[in-house]
Amino acid sequence: MTHVRDLLLTGPGELRSSHSSPPLPALRPDDVVVEVDRVTLCGSDHRLYDGTYGGPRSYPIRFGHEWSGRVVDAGAEARPLLGRLVTGDCSRWCGRCPRCAADRNVCHHIQKFGITVDGFSTRHRTVDSRYLYADDFDLGAGLLALSEFFAVAHHGLCRIPLHEDDDVLVIGAGALGLASHLLLTHEYKVRSVRVMEADPAKAALVAGLFPDAVLRTPPPVGGPGAADYAALTKDARYPVVVECSGSEHGMNTALALALPLGRVLCFGLRSSANLRTDLLVAKSLTLSGSIGGTGSFRGVQAFLADHREEAARLVTHRLPAGRADEAFAPAPHGTTPRIKTQILFGEETQ
Repeated sequence: MTHVRDLLLTGPGELRSSHSSPPLPALRPDDVVVEVDRVTLCGSDHRLYDGTYGGPRSYPIRFGHEWSGRVVDAGAEARPLLGRLVTGDCSRWCGRCPRCAADRNVCHHIQKFGITVDGFSTRHRTVDSRYLYADDFDLGAGLLALSEFFAVAHHGLCRIPLHEDDDVLVIGAGALGLASHLLLTHEYKVRSVRVMEADPAKAALVAGLFPDAVLRTPPPVGGPGAADYAALTKDARYPVVVECSGSEHGMNTALALALPLGRVLCFGLRSSANLRTDLLVAKSLTLSGSIGGTGSFRGVQAFLADHREEAARLVTHRLPAGRADEAFAPAPHGTTPRIKTQILFGEETQ
């Protein structure tokens, strides 16, 4: 049987599959050739597919910035990686500019694998070895392909002060929200972490997978034009809110529920003129944004090794590359909601 070896998004809603891989460039000394085993879909992959991604993007594009594979060829300087199972950064940074010295995820020359430059939705991919991380914790292909979004969550949480006695709200029970929940409870030892999810079906699924994730449905958020300052703070109850839904409503809910002098961490790219900046200012909130996981991969791989069973529950669907169109299609009514879908090119151990 001939397997699909290459998946290309030629435009919104247009996925082209091929049984042959594109030609590979000649290896430079630091380059390797990775035989990709699987790609784990992210919310940004879905938004690239449906044309709603809010940040810089490019078409045609090989999607996939959450992945794992095995190094099958290597340049002279990258030979130690030959034969190793690896994963890699989403951020393609230069390592030379002043911004890189502070945070490589905001490099002056930043590109994003699978979003602005080709990612890993292909069986063979040449990549500079400096963006790669070997499987030093024996995670296997399945767990290793979860490293990137756990690294994104970890990198963001490092940006805000956290204390064990904080009462933390996570908005959005998708993969990033659940990764944040696991890191907050197990790594940061925060005693009270609540998860808020608007979709009843997903909330029910998560309650079954993670019984300790206390789920709350979103309360109504009033509009601007409050009569007094007390009205602006009437819903406030959390010193820390982590917004993972990627929606305008989720962000406004975060601003509404954060206590005065509270901290709000925002993931995801969105463009909106309807954010409640009155809440931000009136409550003197600290708002932090974070993108990318560069710098957190080693730490989260150790975390995944210590929490294998819980992390593995996030993968609710696996499909061969030949059925990738199903992975992007809306989940049929009445079926299990998706948290993470992995598209399989190879046959490594799960």
